[in-house]
Amino acid sequence: MIKTNENERTSARQLIAPVLTVICLAVMFLLGWLCPIVPVLRFPFNLAGVCIGGAGLAICLAAHRQFKQAGTTLYPFSRPGKLVTNGLFRYSRNPMYLGLTIFLAGAWLVLGCLSPLASVVAFWLIADRWYVVNEERRLADVFGQAYLTYQAGTPRWL
Repeated sequence: MIKTNENERTSARQLIAPVLTVICLAVMFLLGWLCPIVPVLRFPFNLAGVCIGGAGLAICLAAHRQFKQAGTTLYPFSRPGKLVTNGLFRYSRNPMYLGLTIFLAGAWLVLGCLSPLASVVAFWLIADRWYVVNEERRLADVFGQAYLTYQAGTPRWL
């Protein structure tokens, strides 16, 4: 599931966000099982996390569909083909990462204890400091002022 970016000069292998999400989810379940720390939500209140996680997946899938319809790449380490600024991208420059973060937050609530929150925070930090920063640099290089104008008027997350 680790893809090599064929459009870059480097042969480094890159970890894509859906794989990182699965890794974070697995770590969350391990933390919840091995060291649950403090209960946050008990049954049936923890089931609200199912709705929140589902909403996160819906956001992610809707943004994915927008990229497919625009005919641009979904792979974060390759050269973007089009600048998508409509739909969900009017409200967030990164709705796919936002959706994955919300999905993980929903899973955390379902688990109902504090320790798995570390995986949600780790995913968000990696997305914000690695994926997004690299993508923003690439988008500015490719689309120039059009991207800078979009960036100035649309929040990174919400």
